[in-house]
Amino acid sequence: MKYPLDRICVKSGILCPSCQRKVETGAVDIDEVKVMKALMDIEEKHKVLKSGEYVKSFMAGDQLILILRNGVEQGELEEVSKHLSRELDAKVKIIIETGDMRRLIEQVISPATLLGVNQVWLPDGSEIVNVRVPRRDRRYLERNRNTFEELIAKLTGRKARIIFE
Repeated sequence: MKYPLDRICVKSGILCPSCQRKVETGAVDIDEVKVMKALMDIEEKHKVLKSGEYVKSFMAGDQLILILRNGVEQGELEEVSKHLSRELDAKVKIIIETGDMRRLIEQVISPATLLGVNQVWLPDGSEIVNVRVPRRDRRYLERNRNTFEELIAKLTGRKARIIFE
């Protein structure tokens, strides 16, 4: 797997000047180092990670969101997610980076079903993304609704609102 920081720096916990610069400029958060270390530790057990690339990870509420790209399939990552959850003592959700906003939102709200995504332009020039979900899937999202809205906003760069229909 490809990482934004050097493997030696992540494994040892001591960052070289190049990696330190990435942390100082904000390209990589210091909290991401322990996530990368955990990924490196389980990489041998889970061969599906070999072809992937680490993009970003962040906490949203009580969940750790891990974004990967290239060569990894969502179905194969279920066991990796469970293993990481045990390693990091946090609920881990792995998302595959895609340019399609609808596909990205589907991954975030799963196992809930996505009915549609609407972009609403407000008079002040800002934009809100309405995420439409069936009422029957309310149980998956209702308790952490604000967390999911915050997460979608971080990933898409637009304010998000979940609507149950």
